[in-house]
Parts: sequence; C-alpha cells; structure tokens
Amino acid sequence: MPDTDREKALVELLDSTTDSVRAADELEPAARATLEAVCKLTGWPLGHLCVPAGSGDEFVSSGIWVGATEEFAGLREVTARTAFTSGAGIVGRVAATGEPVWSHDVDRDPNFVRTHQGADLGVGAAFAFPVVAADGVAAVLEFFSTRTVPPDAPLMRVMANLGHQLGRIVDRRRAREALEASRARTEQMIETSVEAFIAMDSAGRIIGWNTAAEHMFGIPCGEALGRILADTIIPPRYRAAHRDGLARFLTTGRPKVLNRRFEITAQRPDGTEFPIELAIWPIRDRDQWLFNAFLHDITDRRRAEEALRAAYEQEQATVTRLKELDQAKNDFIATVSHELRTPLTAISGYLEMLLEGDAGPVPPSQQRMLNAMAGGAARLHHLVEELLTANTIDTGKLLITPEPVHVRAVIDRALQSTAELAQRHGHTVDVHLDDDVGHVHADCTHLADALRALLSNAIKSSPPGATVTVHASTAGGTTSISVTDTGVGIPAEELPLVFDRFYRTRLATEQAVQGIGLGLTIARSIAEAHSGTITATSTLGEGSTFTLTLPTLPAGLRA
Repeated sequence: MPDTDREKALVELLDSTTDSVRAADELEPAARATLEAVCKLTGWPLGHLCVPAGSGDEFVSSGIWVGATEEFAGLREVTARTAFTSGAGIVGRVAATGEPVWSHDVDRDPNFVRTHQGADLGVGAAFAFPVVAADGVAAVLEFFSTRTVPPDAPLMRVMANLGHQLGRIVDRRRAREALEASRARTEQMIETSVEAFIAMDSAGRIIGWNTAAEHMFGIPCGEALGRILADTIIPPRYRAAHRDGLARFLTTGRPKVLNRRFEITAQRPDGTEFPIELAIWPIRDRDQWLFNAFLHDITDRRRAEEALRAAYEQEQATVTRLKELDQAKNDFIATVSHELRTPLTAISGYLEMLLEGDAGPVPPSQQRMLNAMAGGAARLHHLVEELLTANTIDTGKLLITPEPVHVRAVIDRALQSTAELAQRHGHTVDVHLDDDVGHVHADCTHLADALRALLSNAIKSSPPGATVTVHASTAGGTTSISVTDTGVGIPAEELPLVFDRFYRTRLATEQAVQGIGLGLTIARSIAEAHSGTITATSTLGEGSTFTLTLPTLPAGLRA
C-alpha cells in the first residue's frame, strides 16, 4: 500500500475508532470493533483482548478473539491458561510500561513466553498496545501475523493514540459506577436517616419521601409521591407564602429561606400541627430546579423549652419571694433587736445601781441573785449586739472608717471588752507583740469587735483557769494577730465550717459552750471589709488558733 494511502487509512482508522469510543458505554464492544478495524487495516489475521485478572497485577485472556480464530487453536489454548505478570511477555511489558510493544519474530523473542510452552502457535510476529485509563493500564489489545514483520512506527503511534481513546470508555464507566455507588449510598443514608427527607420539583410536587417522612406525617411513600407539597404538609395559612416564594426563586434565582435552618409549623393529614426545624437546599438538574429538605420534629424540644421557661419563671418568683422573706427577716431582726436593746439597757443600768448599793445595802443572799441577773442581762445584751451587727453586714450597711491605728490599741480595746468574761472563767490572757509590729489602716472599733469575737471564742473553749495567748507579728507586708486557746479543739471535717453563720461544732454543743454561732462569722466579715482574712487551725485535745491578717500600714502613712 502506497505511503499516502496508508496514512489516509490510519487516519480513517483513528477517526472511526474515536467515533465508536464516543458512543460506547462499555469497553468490550469498543475493543472488539477496534480489533476488527485494525485487523482489516493491517491484514493481520488475528486480534485478542487481555484484561486484568480478578486480583493482583496479572493480565489474562478475556476470551474475545477476532479474525481467523480456527487457524490459531494452539495459540488460543496456550493464551487461555497463561497469566501475564508485570513485565512478562508482550502483554506484561505493555501493562508495565503503558507503551506499545512489537515482536517482529516471536520464535527468536525470549520475551514472547507463549512460544516456550511446547505448542505450535503458528505465529510469526505480534504487536500489542495498552488501553490507558486515568489510573493505569486497563486492558491490552494484541495482534498476530503468520509471518515475521518488522516494526511499523506510524502504526504504533496510531495504536498508542487509540489506546488512550479506549481508556476514556473505562474512565467514564468507572466514573459512572462511582457516581451510582455514591448515589446509592446517599439514597441509603437518606432512607435510613432519623430526620424526614422530602424532595420537591419546580412544579411543587413531591418527588422524594423517606421512611422518616412516612412516620412523621403518616403518609406512605407511594401515596406521597406526586402530591402537591403545599397541600400535603403545609398549614393553609402558610401556603400562599410558600407558592410566592417558589415563584420568586424560579423567576429571580434569589433565595429567601434556602440554604439555612429555620423553624416553622407543619401539618399532618388529620389537621394537627406541630413544630419542625427545616433545612432546604436547591439543586439544578438539567433544565429544572429541584428542592431537597430535611425536617426535624422539635415538639419535644419545644416542650422542654417551655418546661425550662416555666421552671425559670418559677425560680425567679421563688428568688423574689426569698428576697422578700430575707428582707422581712432583716427588718424583723433589726426591729426586735432595737426594741430589746432599750429595755435591756434599762435593766442593766438598774442592776448595776443595785449591785453598787445606790438603792441601799444588798443582803448577801440577794447579791448572788443580782450577779446572776447581771450576767444574764450582759449575755442577752451581747446577743442583741451580735444580731444587729450580723444584720448590718447582711444589708451591706457595715460602714468601715479606716485610719492609722496601732495594733496594741486594738488588742487593748478587745481585752477590755472581754475582761469580765475572762475573769468569770478564771482565765489569763497573755499578749506578745513582736518588736516590729506597728500600725494598720483600720476601723479601730470594728477591728476590736472582730478580735473580741476571737478572744471570746477562745475563753469559752478553754478549761477554767487556762491561759489564752494573743500574738501579733509582721511579715511580708502584712500584720497578723493570732489568738490561741488550750481547749478541746475542732475536728478537721468541721474546721472549714466554723465561719458559717449559726454553725456550732459538735464538741461545743456537747460541752454547752455559750454562743449562737455568729461571732466568727462577724469577725470574718469585718476582716474581709479591711481587705484581710481570718484562718483557723486546730488539734483535737490541744486547742485551736485563729489568725486575723491585715495589710501593714506603710511608715509614711502613719499619723
């Protein structure tokens, strides 16, 4: 065949094969057509298709032969039982390199492995080319001649091009399979979703309805498909807005409620309405819009929200009521304490006059009774003062007027207010001040009250005749005043609670130690009002130490 005619034939082969490739959906029909076309063009009597084995990198016969198949029975038999590994035989070499291979004399070609299996193949020459897909060689087409034939470079180039054209069929099929698999997975996910899925076409008709939608609305899928969605699940008062929104989107392409989640009301066939959370997104399918939606029944969530709202409102009402009761309690304590203070002052004054003999001599038998009455009145007066102080702290009316005051002055004032209590219990109070102890910035009256509470607590907790120690020291910019007793101590589990209002330790209750549990609470509040702290340590059977710590007043600020 003249060169020009051959070139024309090769171009025609390429064109015709390209057309068949474009129209083909599967590789095997297109490969068969290519085998026939190449055999016709070249005059080679036999063509064959090899495909990958089920696993591994081996290629095997597909069983597709084209041409004078009856003349090559030996070749077909050997090929049927041969697995071509990568690089072995012309099929293996094509699979390994992705390039066409030409064997001009198979009897002398050590790589033509089928000639070495003891059968008369009747083959002189062979060539093969790959079907190249996106992920590698998908098949190999091979051709056989009864005579030896030198390599034909133009034909090899055309065959390489054909191989890539055929590879597009494989790519399309794999893409189609992947798409179908993805669609199947998506459909399975939608069908098994716990949320209702509904799809609608641009005419407003239902085209998708999963199992969850059946359960939500009580309508089987077969009955739902084809219905007008607005008339099926949307309450009548919203239907006009739904239709207007759909028409606006189809006309302008501008969404209003698409591609976001929002809450709305849905309706069942029996007319009952319920709240849902809805997410809609549009997709373009060829020449029309489709609309997909997930619906979630939020009835339980709404109920929970209503319950939480009601509980919150009830809690707010309770808080308001408690504040009112607390205020009433504060007002009551303040009123009663003030009312008690006046007659107590009078009683205490007259008792003092009686004890001093201002009303005449007091017989010894009455002196003892008057002393007991005076002690009771003093204790009651102290209780009233504690209640008033605690109430003042509660209402935020505790006024602190700080000024430079020497620690010794505060201690002396506290000692003076507890002297009678210490004397009555036979206690001695030892005071030790380090040499560097000086001034603090404090309200002397209130700070003395706090220290008096610590001293009173120590005296009441110590056995009769015991010594209470007061020690003041300065370190790290702070001044500490510690009050130590030798009483029964406080259990470790109760120690964090001793500053709580009205708290009394078990041992204090058992030993009938006087007090209602307000002194330490008041002392802590006073310390905190001075930017200070009170801490407590204790050892059962040995006693306790309460330490009041305040910022030290710098020397330049002292009066």
